[in-house]
Amino acid sequence: MNLMEEKIPTEAQTAGLIFADEEIGLLVKGALADLAEPMEPRWQAVKTNASRTVYRGRLNGVNVYLKHFHRKSLIYRLTRRIGLSDAMRELRFSRYLAGRGVVTVQALAAMCSGSTEWLLTKAVEPACQADKWHQERLAEGLQGRLAIRKVSIELARMLANLHDAGVVHSDLHCGNVMLRTDGPDAQPVLMDLHRASKRGGLSRKLRAANLAQLLHDRHDFTTRTERLRFLTCYLTACRARGTLRGWQLLIDDFAFSHRRRQFAQRDKRIFGRNRYFSPIRPGGLWRGHVVLASKRRMAGSQAADLQFTLNDWNQALADPQALLTGPNVKVVKDSPSCLVIRRKIQVGPHELDVFVKRYRRKHSWKAAVDCFRPSRAVRAFRVGHEMLTRRIATAMPLAALELRAGPLLKDSILITEAVDGERLHEFLAKWLSSPPQGDAPLSEPQQRRLAQEVLWLLGRLMQQLHDNRYVHRDLKSTNLLICWSPGASPELVLIDLDGLRRTAIMTAKDRLLGLMRLNVSLLKCPVVNRAGRLRMLLGYLRRPGCGTIEFKSYWRLLDEWSGRKLTQQIRSLRLRQKQTRRPD
Repeated sequence: MNLMEEKIPTEAQTAGLIFADEEIGLLVKGALADLAEPMEPRWQAVKTNASRTVYRGRLNGVNVYLKHFHRKSLIYRLTRRIGLSDAMRELRFSRYLAGRGVVTVQALAAMCSGSTEWLLTKAVEPACQADKWHQERLAEGLQGRLAIRKVSIELARMLANLHDAGVVHSDLHCGNVMLRTDGPDAQPVLMDLHRASKRGGLSRKLRAANLAQLLHDRHDFTTRTERLRFLTCYLTACRARGTLRGWQLLIDDFAFSHRRRQFAQRDKRIFGRNRYFSPIRPGGLWRGHVVLASKRRMAGSQAADLQFTLNDWNQALADPQALLTGPNVKVVKDSPSCLVIRRKIQVGPHELDVFVKRYRRKHSWKAAVDCFRPSRAVRAFRVGHEMLTRRIATAMPLAALELRAGPLLKDSILITEAVDGERLHEFLAKWLSSPPQGDAPLSEPQQRRLAQEVLWLLGRLMQQLHDNRYVHRDLKSTNLLICWSPGASPELVLIDLDGLRRTAIMTAKDRLLGLMRLNVSLLKCPVVNRAGRLRMLLGYLRRPGCGTIEFKSYWRLLDEWSGRKLTQQIRSLRLRQKQTRRPD
């Protein structure tokens, strides 16, 4: 039966109001005014964005969720006039999929009349979002992995039934999958069905493109074996043609395209006005951008768990020049290119430990160029949040300010959260030295294991940067921090993003130059031997399923370029020493 031809059993006399059945109609009819305008404390807002607001409440003893749609775009208003309502769509898909073996949230009623559009659903209880549940199970070790495997099998079967029913969920990620936890094993429940659409018969490409969205969401938290096991269960359940290898390659291609679109969409939010970012005018000619909230918590960030308001930032940044002075200011760097201090600032009720970086112009001719481009502070603010979006740990940029007189840039300031970690070369010298140093000296096997993890992470960091088409012209050990405590896994944090830029095409030369800079930096660390630098290279070259790596040609070329770079650095150092030498 066609989904759009399927009739809902009971329609209310009120125009645009539909109930799932007669019993629900009797339950809801007396609360229509309350549903149209939900008020506190009866209804609690649990999610708000530009397109909808979700409330949680209780109706006649039943826990329910009320979703109000309020998009204002012209296309959305036109589609709603011809009867294509998100609320009605989700109600119909809930009934349609429930009869085809797909467990979904139970829709109770929907209304679309004039400017009012809402959907009432029954709460899925007890339950947890799949992404949060996944993170909790990962922390449990082997038992958690076994629980994840069972849920992955059930999720693969549910998606196979979904696609066999001719339905594609265009926003398929673990945030839109709830897991019921009232049984021995968690049971997946599909949510947000207003993003679903029905096709006549799903082709192999449509299925792969839909699965690629889920792969993108969980790629950084699953192993290749787990992803292949999930795909095997899916192909068995839907009896799809083709080989496992062919499906994997097709899904990987779609995941790469989906990843590019998702990152581009999130990057546009950085300079917008939304729940995460906001432009700011603290006073005078100062302009800039600040963070209100964050979706990424990396490198032990404390600010990522906090919520800020624009009024809080206006008070904290009322006098940007005062940020550089005061009794609690500690100068970290004072050079011709910048002044960096560490201090604490009060933003609303929160006290933050931050670095404040004031940029200086070394060459006067750049004043003309700065009239036509964002300041270095704004560029670093943007790149920092692009890194966090791509799950590359960096010090979280909190605010970027610039002072302009017309187009002329006169001053710029960047505020980032302070990260407690050790510089890479200092960390390696401290924990890998012989005899052992540090508060809790490590044994030789522990030193070897720690060195392997850190150097492997270095290669993986370079791989992530290059895969996302970022080139760093100043990548060295002093721009890398290690956050680590005995018994935990080390985390590598990238700081000082001024030398980071995005390129349209990542050439082989760009890749090798990045590896060369990192290799030269490791050459200056006496505790890192040849095997350690080779491990860094293998961490860069290694990819899931790549088999044996032919690294020798890369290693020879890297060694040759590193020698040239060292010779160049020695010449530059001698030249500077000669210029600063006192005459006899």
